[in-house]
Amino acid sequence: MGADRAAASRPYSAVAIVLHWAIAAAIVFNLALGLWMQRALSGSGSQSRAIDAFQTHKSLGLTVLALSLMRLAWRLLHRPPPALPMPAWQQRAASLTHSMFYCLMLALPLSGWLYVSTQWRDGEPLNVTTLWFGLFEVPHLFGLDEAARSLRAGLAEASLSAHQFLAWSMLALLVLHVGAALKHQFVDRDGGLMRMLPLPGSQAWRHGGGGQHALVLTGYAAALTGVALLAYSVWLADGVVRPTASDDAGISSPAGSWIIQPGDSHIRFSGTHAGADFQGRFTRWSASLSVRDGEPAALRATVQTGSATDGVSLHDSTLKESEWFNVAEYPEAVFTTERFQPRGAGRFEATGRLTLKSKVIEPLQLTLMIEDNNAIVTGDVVIDRKAANLGMESDPNGRWVSMDIPVSVRAVFKRP
Repeated sequence: MGADRAAASRPYSAVAIVLHWAIAAAIVFNLALGLWMQRALSGSGSQSRAIDAFQTHKSLGLTVLALSLMRLAWRLLHRPPPALPMPAWQQRAASLTHSMFYCLMLALPLSGWLYVSTQWRDGEPLNVTTLWFGLFEVPHLFGLDEAARSLRAGLAEASLSAHQFLAWSMLALLVLHVGAALKHQFVDRDGGLMRMLPLPGSQAWRHGGGGQHALVLTGYAAALTGVALLAYSVWLADGVVRPTASDDAGISSPAGSWIIQPGDSHIRFSGTHAGADFQGRFTRWSASLSVRDGEPAALRATVQTGSATDGVSLHDSTLKESEWFNVAEYPEAVFTTERFQPRGAGRFEATGRLTLKSKVIEPLQLTLMIEDNNAIVTGDVVIDRKAANLGMESDPNGRWVSMDIPVSVRAVFKRP
């Protein structure tokens, strides 16, 4: 009997301990985040934060899936410590609980991944990219985002219902598991909890050698990295435009034109998303201005639509998608002037047209001032998303993104 107790007191390996607590922390945090998101999405004042949190929720879910696969592989390749002395029915219950945990740790994130892959919500398309902590794009499962609408709608409803059921099941199982662990520690006093604690003084620490300790410390470092990733994803999602020193490097003018001054020039846009204001810019564009005898002859601007950014990774990647700028097919938007009207004292009204995704938006009016060797083009125009065919599949009524997008233009030129 004493030998059995001694064997049962053997701690779990450092790898198992690190994976156990990393997965547990991610699941508990993600369950709480999911419950908050459901309420926040229905409130006008909290929708923007909920959408940002949704990206974190997806990132954590995918992390749980990866860690769970690692944990399962480790369990299959490494025999765990013997079970604690307990009645046979408790051993069967413990074994069943662990099996259910493994099933839920895989099924819960997979059902969520399947749901977001349908790109469907509340009976209509909602094309939103999945970015893992803002670092890289996660592909959709089975190409569901391009499937027939009826299939997307049906799978979205089924997978969301399954995801919610599995989440509540996970919560119930966690309560049962924590209760059982506390019973073993404080009622049975068999030291079961100490076998899984990666702390100095615990059984896992005392029984482990230098290699075990190194793995535990590596686990702490990984946990800190996870916290840093969470903070980074929140920082990316705060909606602040973060221009870098290289922003101006993408602004140019062709040979033979008056020379644009990148540091004094910009094309900016703004609007609201889920009730929160955003401001962005295009970082790559060129403009040409021809002047003859003190009067403008031609003004043209070519904008690289893939350079649109408001500093939020989710927004930047979504803007490149087919229902927005469709960068793959229409990498450029072009503004050309049709006429100039003199307004006195070197001032001209430039009327032109913008070609965007094969849509022609006109008339657009800008102001041109020419004085000696300098010229300044300024203007504030409003682009109607419907007229430009931007985001009309996911948001045709402006529920999430404002229908009117103000655009501010300033281009400063010098005579070559």
